[in-house]
Amino acid sequence: MNRTDTIALRVITYYAGHEPAGSQIMHTQSVAHLTKLIATGEGMAANAVELQEIAAWLHDIGCPPSRLKYGDSKPPHQEQEGKLLVHEWLDENSDFTPQEVEWLADAVGGHHRLTQARRLHFRPLFEADLMVNLFEGYYPPRLAQKFIDSGAVSTQTGIKLFQELFNIVI
Repeated sequence: MNRTDTIALRVITYYAGHEPAGSQIMHTQSVAHLTKLIATGEGMAANAVELQEIAAWLHDIGCPPSRLKYGDSKPPHQEQEGKLLVHEWLDENSDFTPQEVEWLADAVGGHHRLTQARRLHFRPLFEADLMVNLFEGYYPPRLAQKFIDSGAVSTQTGIKLFQELFNIVI
């Protein structure tokens, strides 16, 4: 199994032991697929696409411990707990360099923040998570246009997907 599949299987198994397991697995799978699609569409190098997809699989792993510790999975809590879990899961894993682990932890630890997405170059993950959150009702659909107008969605592939999926005319 490659690194991405190994992480995906671990994340699915992890979520299967928590509630709401099914919805969390489907959310994560959707974000991972769209992240890879955007990263590939933007012409990222193969290793960068792989790391984007792995970050997408890991992006919400802080939700279960956040719910236990804080009673919610609000972004600051889940990001904090997720970053810790990335280190716990990957620091001793020889499949990842220390730099990759740190990038993944930082991406998971800031995946709701546009400034982090710009600084760490994980726009595909950021845009994919916005898209799926719109579909799941975390944001009202009318915000899709605002995400493009504000520059929150700025990759050409992300813009095209938003246009098609949310019937946006630019």
